[in-house]
Amino acid sequence: MNMETLVLRVRAPQVSFRRPLDINFQRTLPLPPPTTLIGLAGAALGLSDYQIWNDENWRPLRELKVASLLLKQPGRGKDMMTVLKIKNNRIEQRSPYFRELLFDVEYLVIYSGDADLLKRLKNAFNDPFYPLSLGREDELVEIVEMKEIQVSHGGPTFYGTAIPGDIREYRIEIIDFDNKKKVKLEPAVIENVPTRFSVQKGRRVPIKKATLTFLPYLLKVKIADFEQEVFTISGRNFTWMNY
Repeated sequence: MNMETLVLRVRAPQVSFRRPLDINFQRTLPLPPPTTLIGLAGAALGLSDYQIWNDENWRPLRELKVASLLLKQPGRGKDMMTVLKIKNNRIEQRSPYFRELLFDVEYLVIYSGDADLLKRLKNAFNDPFYPLSLGREDELVEIVEMKEIQVSHGGPTFYGTAIPGDIREYRIEIIDFDNKKKVKLEPAVIENVPTRFSVQKGRRVPIKKATLTFLPYLLKVKIADFEQEVFTISGRNFTWMNY
C-alpha cells in the first residue's frame, strides 16, 4: 500500500532544536521535533500560534503525520548568549548560557494527511506568508525542492531520523560497523518531546508528549520486531514522529 505525501528538501546555514530540559547549556536535537514541523507548515499558511494549536478549523493541520530525514552530517558549534532579566524597567541581572548549533544542514521534511490540506500546503510553501524557519525565528530555511509523491513500505533499518520509543528497549543491530577500525559513534538522543500544544494567554503549553529516539546521520541501526509502520523514500526508511 502506498501513501500520498508532500516532501520538502530544505537546507539552512544554522539551526538549533533545544532539548526540553536544558537551561544553562542548551544542547540541540539532531532533527526538528514534530511540533517544529507543524509550526513550519503553519508559518507558510500565515497562521498564528493560537490558530495552529487551538483553532478547531485547523484540526487537520494538527493531525498531519510528520517525519524528517537528515541528508548529510552537519557541522557543530557552540554560541554564548546572554539573557537580560528586567525588573521595574531596569536590567536586574545578566545570565549567560551556551547554545549548541548545527551548521550547513539539509533535511527531507515529510507531511502526510488530508489531501486538500496537502495541496494548500504545497501552494503555501511556494509563496509562504511568513518567513520559514526551523528552530529560532532567525534560523531561516530554504526550500530546495518540493514534490507530492507516494511512498511505499520499507524495512526497519534507520539512520539520520527519529523513531518512536526508547532505543534502549529495542533489540538492535548496528549496520556497517567494523570493530577492527577506530570509529567515533555519535550516540542516539532519547527525549520526551511535546507533540501537541495548547496556547493559553499567549503561551504554548504542552498537552501531549511522546518519547522519541533521534538517530544521528552516522549511526545506522536495524531494529528487530519493530512495531510501527515503516515507509521508504529514495532508499531511506522512516516512520512518523507523531504516531
